[in-house]
Amino acid sequence: MAQLSAPVRSNLSAQVADQIVEMIWSGEWATGTRIPAESELAGRLGVSRNTVREALRALAHTGLLRSRPGDGTYVAASSELEVSLARRARRGDLAEAVEVRAMLEQTAARLAAQRRDAADVRLLRRLLADKMAISQAQDPESYLRADLELHRAVVRSAHNSLLTDLYDHLGAAVAESIRRSLDDPAAAAGQDESHAGLVEAVASGDAAAAEEAARRIVGASSRPRARRTNPPQQAGRRSGSGSGSSTKRAGL
Repeated sequence: MAQLSAPVRSNLSAQVADQIVEMIWSGEWATGTRIPAESELAGRLGVSRNTVREALRALAHTGLLRSRPGDGTYVAASSELEVSLARRARRGDLAEAVEVRAMLEQTAARLAAQRRDAADVRLLRRLLADKMAISQAQDPESYLRADLELHRAVVRSAHNSLLTDLYDHLGAAVAESIRRSLDDPAAAAGQDESHAGLVEAVASGDAAAAEEAARRIVGASSRPRARRTNPPQQAGRRSGSGSGSSTKRAGL
């Protein structure tokens, strides 16, 4: 468990910042947590409030912390990597995020089939059952959350912490690409079967099938949406001796 300790007397604010980052990385202070007040941190670390304030200001500049006037300072991100990727994803095109998602999920699926353990398989099957028990039409947001949690579990089953971090830090872009596929009936068709195939391929240790299932699932979110076409006009409206209103419409 990460703990705060008094820094040595050299570049104190940087050392205080490093310890705060360690508390965040370790999960002791999760995203959304309000960290202790400056006075409490100064007392626990044995440094001045100015030193703590300088460290907090530096971490707020990186995006790890966010100050809420009159309320306190909160953890805004779990790592500098999350901040950087979130900023980059916001600047990029959704298609780029889908391509990155495809690479990460296909690799994760293949590794998960090779490395999963019994606990991973039980979790995957439970999450799949939870997802399939939710009506996409009646509760789309719950369905989206269940879908995203299943994808995250597959990635975690690869047992590669850096891969997991990369995927989690692209969470907003991943969620948007999943939402887009669910909004498109053509893309959403057969998704439950595809996810079931992915889970079973991972469970059975079939790396090639797992990678292919992940490719199909992510590919559904990258398909261009079908254009809506206007219904054909009635024959009477297309006839040459139509009313003046039809002439006006033709001139629009």
